[in-house]
Amino acid sequence: MALTEDMRGAYAAHLTAITNRAPQFLICFEYDQTCMDGPPFSVPGAEVHRHYDGRYDVTQIAGKDVAGGLKVKCAAVEVAWVLRAD
Repeated sequence: MALTEDMRGAYAAHLTAITNRAPQFLICFEYDQTCMDGPPFSVPGAEVHRHYDGRYDVTQIAGKDVAGGLKVKCAAVEVAWVLRAD
């Protein structure tokens, strides 16, 4: 999610509604947000679960370090999620 934290809940609800809970593929970055202002913004796994649990079965399918760091400023992990209607 390339949105600010205060916009993410509404976005998740909107996306769920307009897709009729179709499966989703979500890619997020996780990093120390104090090292760099977004975008992209850091979205930890707990937040993904907070927005999508109860609507989807949330499964992390991959996580990989970002080579050279995010924007060459800080270490980051790129995380891929699959969201399937539960």
